[in-house]
Amino acid sequence: MNILLDIPKLSKTQGGVYQYSLALLNILATGNLPHDFFIFCHKPDEDVKIIVNANSNFTLVSVSNPTYSKKKLLAFRIVNIVFRVLGLKKRFKKEDIYDVIVRKHDIDIIHTPFQSLVKKPNVKSITTLHDVQELHFPEFFTSAQRAYRAVNYKRAIDGADAVIVSYKHVKQDIVNYFEKPENEVFTVLLDMKDLWFDKIVIRDTGLLDAYLLPDKFLLYPAATWAHKNHLRLLEAMKCLDDPEIYLVCTGHQNDHYVKNILPYLESEKLSKQVKFLGIVSDEVLFELYHKCRAVVIPTLYEAGSFPLMESILMGIPVVCSNVTSLPETIGDESFVFNPKDIVDIADKINKIWFDLNYRKENIALLNVQAEKISNNNAASKISKVYEAISK
Repeated sequence: MNILLDIPKLSKTQGGVYQYSLALLNILATGNLPHDFFIFCHKPDEDVKIIVNANSNFTLVSVSNPTYSKKKLLAFRIVNIVFRVLGLKKRFKKEDIYDVIVRKHDIDIIHTPFQSLVKKPNVKSITTLHDVQELHFPEFFTSAQRAYRAVNYKRAIDGADAVIVSYKHVKQDIVNYFEKPENEVFTVLLDMKDLWFDKIVIRDTGLLDAYLLPDKFLLYPAATWAHKNHLRLLEAMKCLDDPEIYLVCTGHQNDHYVKNILPYLESEKLSKQVKFLGIVSDEVLFELYHKCRAVVIPTLYEAGSFPLMESILMGIPVVCSNVTSLPETIGDESFVFNPKDIVDIADKINKIWFDLNYRKENIALLNVQAEKISNNNAASKISKVYEAISK
């Protein structure tokens, strides 16, 4: 089959969606599947180009939006008026860029790895729903954002021939809230291998010199969305009141950072103990992971946490929230906390920082969990989804 992977705007500012899309490309590329894949991406970064160039069944799509003369558009309009007067359902429509791609490459399935959908005649469509967080935490969204999600997520789910999710709790939300038949929602957790950090073979510890970081620090790599719960993490740091414990945060800094996080840092005089670095290169993030004392993930909602899985795979001590898929991913309740309980967060930070036995138990557990999340046979499972909707 000819599969169009629809990732028109791929950017690191998308956080987990970017990581998921890149991981999906890697898995499909190394899965030895009998399909040809066409990648639609306006500005593919170097990672995407490397995958495409290394695989003969991967092609970067290069097409332009079709253009129409004023005379042809007028002709369409006149003919459609005639059809309407005659009571005919047929209409002439302008082609868009997807029509051109489908025709040029004889596409069988359009697979969109995020919450959107492209629907074309005689072509099957797949959407990936990463979460329906707005149903659980509506306060983190404006009314316009909730309305957009309500309309567009429903459109994507209702129109898709298959919906792919990573976790059972997301599937249950889709079945419960959107009434999508269970047999049209497929749970496929991507294999966590061939990730960005696997490409880094030589460490460069000097990369961190410019940041003037202390010898020991906690790391939280996450964009500053409200649900990432940075504020409660900062409150936990304040609760600990220990200048020895230093926190480094990376990731895209949005309006929530400017309006809420930064003022809190300044009012509570935490700026010397907490540092936000913004988006950093893969090489710098790799060094931060390996230099840090531990990773802490206080998120309020997460379909699946890439920082948690990255910590597990790299063997970095980590504690995390007890929400959604995170307890299952880390595999032991000893290393989770209530993300709304400042004292609980502070307690786990204190233990992972100071308690050597607790750290050893954590690292031993990560070795077990790493094997579980590395080999999910995802390529084969996704191929079966393709086959199921093509029958």
